[in-house]
Amino acid sequence: MAICEGNKSALFLPAFFLSILIFATLSPSPGYAYELFIGTGKVGTFSNFAGKAVCRAIHKANQDLDCRAVPSEDYIDSLTNVLNGSLDMALVNSKMIYDAFHRTGSFQYIALEYDQLRLLMSLYRTPISLLARRDAKITDLADLPGKRVNGGAAFSLENIVFQEIMAAEGWQKDSFSLYQNLSATGAQDFFALRSGSVQAMIHIGMHPDKRLERGLATGKTELVGIGGPAVIRLIDSNAGFYRQTIPAGVYPGAARDLDTLSLETLLVTSADIDDESVDLILDAIVTAKQQLQFTHPAFLQQKTDVETLNQSYLHPHPAAVLFFQANQSRL
Repeated sequence: MAICEGNKSALFLPAFFLSILIFATLSPSPGYAYELFIGTGKVGTFSNFAGKAVCRAIHKANQDLDCRAVPSEDYIDSLTNVLNGSLDMALVNSKMIYDAFHRTGSFQYIALEYDQLRLLMSLYRTPISLLARRDAKITDLADLPGKRVNGGAAFSLENIVFQEIMAAEGWQKDSFSLYQNLSATGAQDFFALRSGSVQAMIHIGMHPDKRLERGLATGKTELVGIGGPAVIRLIDSNAGFYRQTIPAGVYPGAARDLDTLSLETLLVTSADIDDESVDLILDAIVTAKQQLQFTHPAFLQQKTDVETLNQSYLHPHPAAVLFFQANQSRL
């Protein structure tokens, strides 16, 4: 029997609304981003390793959420992509955040405002130290003038940090008998140190480091802390540097703690991310604290709470403030 047009409409409308109901039921909640991209350092860096570890924690908390660590060439790319929405978050060290927020250093010529960046939490600190030849008799930072030094490749993090130390100490390039800008690419800096063409260089990285361990085992090189009145003023200036101790025993023969500097790696996002996603991300990371520290003990060593969030020059995301207010007992 033929179905009249009116009956066709009557059958179509329930089917239409049923399909809408099924779609709404199966679709992600609008409050959550079901695909997250985290900007990190280059492949092979600790930053990229850390980004992958954070993604695993987030995916474990919500298996419907696809989280990916996206390596970037530099911090400018990461922060700019967070601002324009290409990245949801990024792991960026405290010095770069300071420079971006204050339009200085590498960011002074960039026509972008970074005031829409928001802080979520601190993840880990990366020690800064000197790696020196033993025969150069460099026991502290004050021994560097007159020596042959590598200041790091131009625009590298090592170079940026060394320039800050030089400025704090009032040094110029001619304060040294030789000043070079050798890259870490292809271990050019390590080869120069081993050959003696340079006597000291900045090292920024996690410990223990297999490359350092091999060099220290020969007895020809040693780690030297970074301290003194000028460095204390640099730390107190709140420009992104922190005190750090490399504990005794990290390397064979290292019988005492080494006091030095560090940079803090922060998890940052934009003001546009929704509160539900922030809550999910932070809850996943805090819940996975033990697992993260198993992958590397540097994770979450610095307590993040409302007080530390509000002490930062980078504004905290309001949802992060609410999360840490409600979860003090878990921290």
